[in-house]
Amino acid sequence: DVTSFLHREGRFLNLEKNHPQIAEELHQQMNFDVKHRMEQMQKRAADYKSFSSQMKVKVLFASESGRAEGLAREFADACQLSYGADAMADANVEEIDGTTTIFFVSTAGQGSMPRNGTNFLKQLDARKESFAESTSFSIMGLGDSSYYFFLKAAKDLEKAMLKLGAKCIHPLGEGDDSCAEDGLAEGLHKWQQGIFPALGLEMPEEVPHIMPVDLLFSKRVVLSEFEDSHSIQKYYESIGTKEVRISSVDHLSEEGHNRDFIAFTLQTGSKDLTYELGDSLEIFPTNDEVDVIKFLHEYSMDWDERTVIKLSHAFGMHGEVSIGAVFTNVLDIFGRPNISFLQKLATFEEDAEKRKVMLDPANLRHLSLDRCVTYADLLLLYKSARPPLAALLAMIPTIKGRSYSITTAPSASPDKVELCILINIYWCEGDGSMRYGTASNMMRKLTVGDTVFCRVKPGSMEPPKHDQSVICVGIGSGIAPSIALIRDRLFANTSGVKVAPLSLYFGNRFKAREFLYKSELEQIATDHGDWFTMHTAFSRDVIGKKVYVQDLVAVNDDIRENLLESEGLLYVCGNRNLPEPLRNSLIENFANGKTDENSRAEAILAMEEMFICGRAQQEVW
Repeated sequence: DVTSFLHREGRFLNLEKNHPQIAEELHQQMNFDVKHRMEQMQKRAADYKSFSSQMKVKVLFASESGRAEGLAREFADACQLSYGADAMADANVEEIDGTTTIFFVSTAGQGSMPRNGTNFLKQLDARKESFAESTSFSIMGLGDSSYYFFLKAAKDLEKAMLKLGAKCIHPLGEGDDSCAEDGLAEGLHKWQQGIFPALGLEMPEEVPHIMPVDLLFSKRVVLSEFEDSHSIQKYYESIGTKEVRISSVDHLSEEGHNRDFIAFTLQTGSKDLTYELGDSLEIFPTNDEVDVIKFLHEYSMDWDERTVIKLSHAFGMHGEVSIGAVFTNVLDIFGRPNISFLQKLATFEEDAEKRKVMLDPANLRHLSLDRCVTYADLLLLYKSARPPLAALLAMIPTIKGRSYSITTAPSASPDKVELCILINIYWCEGDGSMRYGTASNMMRKLTVGDTVFCRVKPGSMEPPKHDQSVICVGIGSGIAPSIALIRDRLFANTSGVKVAPLSLYFGNRFKAREFLYKSELEQIATDHGDWFTMHTAFSRDVIGKKVYVQDLVAVNDDIRENLLESEGLLYVCGNRNLPEPLRNSLIENFANGKTDENSRAEAILAMEEMFICGRAQQEVW
């Protein structure tokens, strides 16, 4: 193996010592993407941007996960009249008086403004003096239309700006993350088509922004496993995660069933990883090491998983690490790519016809549906486009954490968390093959004693008090937060606390195969029927007659009793197909059989008031 490695890596070893000219060429190659981008900007848009008095547009963002920030920076980079993008938290309301400001605003929780935008909005609301007549703005909003308060943060900002006399130069952009395939792209593209003309500019030609990772190839042949692990540990520390051990793995669905629901218990330690009721656990998956090695060998003859690179403050690391460790732990190489990645990759393709195909969005949609392509697949498919390693590491996004609702209650289980996870698979239309998502591929292989890197993520749903009536609606693994609420209420009740009623509405496909937590829930219903009621709907049990949880919600009396008469709380968790029909069922139930126009209007108002007052909360995916 060492001989093979030396043969493959000889051109990169001891470069500075034995081949200074090649070392210098490598250094130049690693910075090629920046130079290439500058050349493209000069060729395609002479006088594109002049950092002078022409900078008349301010770009601000309020971002929760980083997506709005990324879009804001890309826009500022493309807009001739803007110097850059700043967080709303770093700006003052006085600064936008008399200027044109473009906002990128995402949505947090149940419709709230992201934390780095709240103070700015408060300043607007508190301002008494109107803006100067020349003040104008436009907003690109990001959200999920399956939530009742879709784009609420962006709309609140728009309302505040208009109230102070600012002119809206282009209608609110609606980036809807509930669109399964294209995500926010369609709404963003539509908004961009109008905002540039509104600013008196032509739509710029796309010139992807690639900021290369600062790296050098090390003189060392290999790193020890300990050294590699130590370097990667720095990455996980930089994103605030802890390494936690799996203490139990229980399959909740029938053995051999094609949908695998698994309950994982993780020993967190009461001090090491604390959580509150309603929180979720964000797990950072790793790529399969064998798949990574296979890809690297197919992709490059110049370096492989053992090649040592020296990073300079990249991915939280400063020092030496193997390429294999970076591709296994950091880069989402087997994730599903977007058009932005292909645009960046195309800049390294010299053949004009190939580049044209790569830049066609229809091509990526076809590859995504037909072959379920990943970043790795595209890099192998378009091998003639060869970005230097420093650019490649910057082009592939890092692995994002996957959030899973915690089913345990901290009151009863402070030193452990349990998760209910469905192993996700998706099918490729072309050959009918099956693929696992990155997280599911890792989670399905975990056994007792394995460890994962994770961090607690505050829940978006505010947990109820024990004296508040509750309706929980969950489908599939969406039962997880409901289980946590039930366990918390059970612990309180057995500790002598009087608790209000809680009704669970749980739905899945098959009762015999997918009745999650069946024994536990039935035992609680038997022992604590004075406050706990359970309703179930299994949609595939009766051929030709599908029954869903929303069908039960539409007719059962405890919905009105707990939500209207007792002014209780509603918690909803499931896929994004659930919220709208559930809201319709609530309206039907609140109308209580009355079909006249006034009764329906009152029912609609009652449903809306629940969401407005925060008594109805949801988590959907």
